Amino acid sequence: MISKIILRKTVICLFVLALSAAQGAFAQNNLRTKSLDEFVHILEKYRNGVLANRNRDKLRTQIMTFSFAEGTRVYFCTTSDKPLYEQLVAFPYVSYCTYPENYEPVLSINGKVVFVQDRALREKALDTNYYAKRNFKSIDNPLLRVFYIEAEEIETYRSGGTNIYTVR
Repeated sequence: MISKIILRKTVICLFVLALSAAQGAFAQNNLRTKSLDEFVHILEKYRNGVLANRNRDKLRTQIMTFSFAEGTRVYFCTTSDKPLYEQLVAFPYVSYCTYPENYEPVLSINGKVVFVQDRALREKALDTNYYAKRNFKSIDNPLLRVFYIEAEEIETYRSGGTNIYTVR
């Protein structure tokens, strides 16, 4: 069941990325500015999403669980013993996508990954992420890596069309 959900989310997010590329001219005309705060309720309600990143010259996706958002930053947890960590260090520009059951709206957050060492932020990221808390147990776990996406652009997709916003 979980693998079907993961596959479905990955396919939808890849479709959204392709749609976004195809609508580039439309997107330039549709660019407005909004606060990340206007979208946090979607992230909080639909915590599991798909992170798209580069792996050398290829793209890859993986399921990620949202931790929290603050200002223009969207926080996540990962582990240092998997390829994702090294990929994010080498190629820090990513896109995170999530959506409700009815796909209205599909939300995509695009920006640069920054890893954090601040204990308070690491604690908050771990405490707000059930899966990370279960796996890492403590911020003192040497494998725990906390990062945020510095949101530069937010895209929403609905049956009525695409909206692209710069983040303030």
